[in-house]
Amino acid sequence: MQDLTPLFLRGGCALSDFRVQKCIERLAPFGVHKVEVSWRYFVELEGALADAEQAFLCELLQASPYSPEASGLLVVPRLGTVSPWSSKATDIARNCGLAAVRRIEHGRAWRLFDRRGKPVPVHALGRAGLAEIHDRMTESVLEDEREAARLFHHVAVSYTHLRAHETPE
Repeated sequence: MQDLTPLFLRGGCALSDFRVQKCIERLAPFGVHKVEVSWRYFVELEGALADAEQAFLCELLQASPYSPEASGLLVVPRLGTVSPWSSKATDIARNCGLAAVRRIEHGRAWRLFDRRGKPVPVHALGRAGLAEIHDRMTESVLEDEREAARLFHHVAVSYTHLRAHETPE
């Protein structure tokens, strides 16, 4: 199966003001004084979407197309898995007539700033800081939004059938 570049969509704010403030409090020891978190959607397609279909998909997700950035933090479902959100979102899109949609996945883009308004580098967070923005058991952190295409890497799987009490050759 051919891996294609997914459609990248940018959504609105992913956290309430209350949650943003709580994140700032937890990340302050790492030099973070401002946090911006927004939704990102990644759409694996089996073919091109017509303009009207893309507009409908954007309306459905309340998002707009964008070019992925090489900086910042992107928290996505653990690589190699399909999230329950993805399964439901994909079903909804396909039931709405978007047959070219193979899968939709989502993530959160984090932008962290110090007190001068400069981006806080990822290495300044370390493992402890990253633990404040994601669950390492169910999520992966990517440092380049373009890496979100890895959500859709397909690996060929081969199976061996064995009868009971038979040993493989």
